[in-house]
Amino acid sequence: MGLTAAIFGGVSGTAIHTIANSVKKVPLSRQPYLHVFYFMFGAWAGNGWMNAEKQLVQDINEIRADKGMPPLVGSSGTWIRYVEHNE
Repeated sequence: MGLTAAIFGGVSGTAIHTIANSVKKVPLSRQPYLHVFYFMFGAWAGNGWMNAEKQLVQDINEIRADKGMPPLVGSSGTWIRYVEHNE
């Protein structure tokens, strides 16, 4: 899932720069080095978001374990799902 988040973040970063150029009514390919920079920044942000979300679910599961509650269902795998365990 890290590669997917990085690619999505990179494409989003490049799209934001392209849209900003479009709004300013300048050529879309103006300053092409910024396309690369925003792609790399978006990939870094997407990967960081995924890691932060995973850490947040682990912290929530620790708090739930301290209170004697079961962990969130599906939170032990790579795909994070926010469904509570019903018994």
